[in-house]
Amino acid sequence: MSNYPPPGTPFKSVGFSEYCMFNGREFRRKKGTQQWIESEQLEVNLPTLDRALRLLLIQENQADGEPQHWSLFVARENEPGPVYQVKGDAECMSYQPSPSPTNILQAVSFSNAYSLAVVTDEQALIVKQVAENEPPPRAVNRQAVVENCQGWTVRVIAKLVDRGIVDSAKLEMARSMVQPI
Repeated sequence: MSNYPPPGTPFKSVGFSEYCMFNGREFRRKKGTQQWIESEQLEVNLPTLDRALRLLLIQENQADGEPQHWSLFVARENEPGPVYQVKGDAECMSYQPSPSPTNILQAVSFSNAYSLAVVTDEQALIVKQVAENEPPPRAVNRQAVVENCQGWTVRVIAKLVDRGIVDSAKLEMARSMVQPI
């Protein structure tokens, strides 16, 4: 008899983790991976990883035909945190961070989350400062629009690469996903 859950074992998803019971033991894995790890082993070997602050690129669905809304989210797994974003019409966007910690991963409009970095508390403050100081997109009219929330998010990520917080490969990943305006 195997000590690990076989393929097809029912599981539940919570945040970025999946959980299942097999032979009276609880197992866990990160979404998108195949290998199950017994929860007891995880608690002994990786206690700090689950408590780590993560910087995520968030994509949310908007109205049909509209490009996705992008923002940055800093939080520990399954916990609320600040959302850094610009909103509004593409010709006159404004910086509108979340007024209080939120769990954007549970939003009805949530589509995807991409991990950009594991950050320290000090680096999380730098993320906030960079986002606050990055000018929102503006244009004199609709025809002059060259950027939206996606472009703003890429600019913030680029500055975080310059500060050594985010790896340049993550910036290239984000750039490759920018949708036409």
